[in-house]
Amino acid sequence: MVGLQFGLLGLLFLKPAGALLSDASYLRSISGLLTFAAIAIFIAAYVALKPSLRISPIPKPGAALIVKGIYKWFRHPMYLGVLFIGTGFLLNNLNIASVVIWVFLLINMTTKARYEDDLLLIRHPEAIIYQSKTLGLFGKRTEK
Repeated sequence: MVGLQFGLLGLLFLKPAGALLSDASYLRSISGLLTFAAIAIFIAAYVALKPSLRISPIPKPGAALIVKGIYKWFRHPMYLGVLFIGTGFLLNNLNIASVVIWVFLLINMTTKARYEDDLLLIRHPEAIIYQSKTLGLFGKRTEK
């Protein structure tokens, strides 16, 4: 999942060829704002997660459940940042090929977030309360 994530971001960065769906300069401004927001999110997540930081969705053995800082509001801020970066790349080259790649990135990040949520429940049964009160990529956890 991690390798796929970076591969898809790389493809978006390389700007796949295709007829542009939009050539609006305002999209580049939005892209810049998304990139700035992603960097801020990454920094906030790093500060809160520092002792438990991993590139993998598999929680670090023995690590506490992080519920402070940006994790007080978002369960997966790093994944949100990745989606912001990917959306910025998409807006810089808005064509069908880029949209398809971005959809695969979205599916990958959503799958990764759900997988991580499930693993956290195994390691930290109290995570169900955290997950029900905190936003994931698309809302709060209601199942289980």
